[in-house]
Amino acid sequence: MIIAIDGPLASGKGTLARALAAHYGLPHLDTGALYRATALQLINKNIEPSNESEAIKAANALDLSLFENPEL
Repeated sequence: MIIAIDGPLASGKGTLARALAAHYGLPHLDTGALYRATALQLINKNIEPSNESEAIKAANALDLSLFENPEL
C-alpha cells in the first residue's frame, strides 16, 4: 500500500503520515527530507541542479537507511 499526503507548509502532513504508518504498520518515507538530502548532495559536489544526469546519479547514491531515523 502506498499513501501519499500533500498539503501546504506546516499543515501536519508529517504528523499524519507518521501516525498512519504506525497504525497500519507501513514504512514511512519523508520525501521532503529526501529532496533536501539530494539538494545537499548537489551542493556538496558542486553539481548544477540543471545537470539532470549528474543530479540523478547524486540522488541514486543517497544512503536510504539514513531515512529510517525518525529524527531526520
